[in-house]
Amino acid sequence: MTRNERYQCVVERDEDGRVAALTVLTTDLEGTERQVRVNGYRAIHLVAGFQEILRSSRLRGRDWTSGEPIVVDPQLGAQVELLLRAVKPLQRVDRITTVAEGVAAMSREEAAYWHAQTSRRNGLRSLRLLLGEGPKR
Repeated sequence: MTRNERYQCVVERDEDGRVAALTVLTTDLEGTERQVRVNGYRAIHLVAGFQEILRSSRLRGRDWTSGEPIVVDPQLGAQVELLLRAVKPLQRVDRITTVAEGVAAMSREEAAYWHAQTSRRNGLRSLRLLLGEGPKR
């Protein structure tokens, strides 16, 4: 039996059906759980990248709109978690969009590399700089 991290993605909607929050729930190899949640205007600007990443998991429309957690494989889950962690502290919409598009466009190998780098001190900051979030001149 192989041991893998387990990832669940949750899409929360408001009463009008609009995306209100995106959450990734992770259980790592030791059984420790962690959660990354992005809500408000950030979530609205992440939906396209979020859907782009999850598209390869062959989601049906009903899965996306049901409100039930979406279980994804570890590679996709790591990329979705990276997406949420990368944009969570950002304020400017243009930077949120740029970073989200960059993470969504990554290959699985590149996303896995950057996901591993996020445990390092400046991993997320380096990723944001790479994707164009750095100081504007």
